[in-house]
Amino acid sequence: MNRSSVVRWFFAGVVVAAACTVHAGLDDDVFGYEAWQRALSEIEVDQAQVVYPFHITEEMRAWAKEKIRPYRTASPEVRLQVLQLAFFDPGEFSFEYEQERTLTATEAFASRRGNCMSFTSLFVALSRSLDLPTFLVAVTRRPEVVKDGGLVVVNRHVVAGFRHASKVYIYDFYFNSNDQPHHRQVIDDVAASAMYHTNIGGMNIRMNDTDAAIHNLEIATTISPSWAPAWVNLGVARARAGDMDAALDAYQMALVAEPNNSSALVNMAKVFTDQGQIEEAHTAMRAAAEGSRNPFTLIAMADVEMLHGNLDEARQYLRRARWWYSGEPEVYEAMSRLARLGEQHEKADKYLAKASALRQRGQVEADSLN
Repeated sequence: MNRSSVVRWFFAGVVVAAACTVHAGLDDDVFGYEAWQRALSEIEVDQAQVVYPFHITEEMRAWAKEKIRPYRTASPEVRLQVLQLAFFDPGEFSFEYEQERTLTATEAFASRRGNCMSFTSLFVALSRSLDLPTFLVAVTRRPEVVKDGGLVVVNRHVVAGFRHASKVYIYDFYFNSNDQPHHRQVIDDVAASAMYHTNIGGMNIRMNDTDAAIHNLEIATTISPSWAPAWVNLGVARARAGDMDAALDAYQMALVAEPNNSSALVNMAKVFTDQGQIEEAHTAMRAAAEGSRNPFTLIAMADVEMLHGNLDEARQYLRRARWWYSGEPEVYEAMSRLARLGEQHEKADKYLAKASALRQRGQVEADSLN
C-alpha cells in the first residue's frame, strides 16, 4: 500500500479521521492495563470476572509493526490511518462487520470479524503496541436502541480517539454525512470494560439468557456506575426475571447517571403500565418524549395521543420518529394506525405494506449472518 492509496481510500469514505472536540478530560493515568488494574483494585469486584478488551499477543504486535513499517517516519495520524485501512484490505486482513458479535481485541484479530466495539478494541490494542496511545470514544448519533419484548435495550456506537497537538482525532469505520454525531465522550479503560459487559449483557437479553445478562450487567454497573446504558439494560434483564422493583431501581440509577434518559423512562412507563399505575406511566412517557430521538418513545407517545383522540399531536410524534428512524417497521405500523383512525384506509394499507417490507428485509439480512 503506497501513500497515494492511503489518501485515495481515505477520501473515498471507507474510513474517517477527523479532528474534533470531545467531552470529558483526557488523563493518561486512566489508560493502559496497569491503570485498569489499579482502578479495579479500588472497587469491590472480582477482577477475574472483568474482561479487559485490549489484551494483545505477540502475533498481533508483529502484524501491526509490519503494516506501518513503510510509514515509520510518518506523522502519528498517517500511521494510524495506515493501520486502520489495513483492516479493510481484502488481501491483507478483510475485517467483516457483524453487529451482534462483541469481541475482545485478541478474539477480533483471530476471527477477522465483529461489531464496532470489537473493531475499535482491536484498533486501540494494536495502535498502543506501536506507542500510539489511542482510547475509546462513545458516540451518540441518532438513537441506538432496539425493542425487545416491549422494553428498550440500549446500544452505543464507539470509535477510537487519538490526542495530538491539542487536538483529538477520531477514527471510525462508519460514516454518513447525513448522520453526524452530536455528542462524544472519552471512555477510560475501566469504562471500556463496562461497555464490553454492557454489550454482552444486551446480547444475552436478546438470546433470552437472563441470568448471564444480569451477571454481565451487574459487573458493568459495579465498575462504572455512571454508564447509563448498563443500568437501562440491567433493568430490562431484571424485568425479564420478574423482579419489577429491582428493574425500577435500575432505571432510576440510569436517570441518576444520565437525567432524562429516554430509554430508562420508556421502560419505567412499561413497568408502571403493567402494574396499573397509569398516571405514573403517562408522566414518565411525557418526560421521555421531551426532545427525544428514541423512535419507540415517540411511537408510544403517539399511541397515547391516539387513545385520547389527539390525532394532530400523534402525527407530530410520528413525524419525528420517521425523521430519526425511517428504517424502523414499527414507525410505519404506528402511521398505519393513525391513518386508519383518520379513515385514510388507502394510506394505512400503504404504510402497513412498507412496514412488512422492512421486516422482511431485516429478516433476510439476519438470515445472511447465520
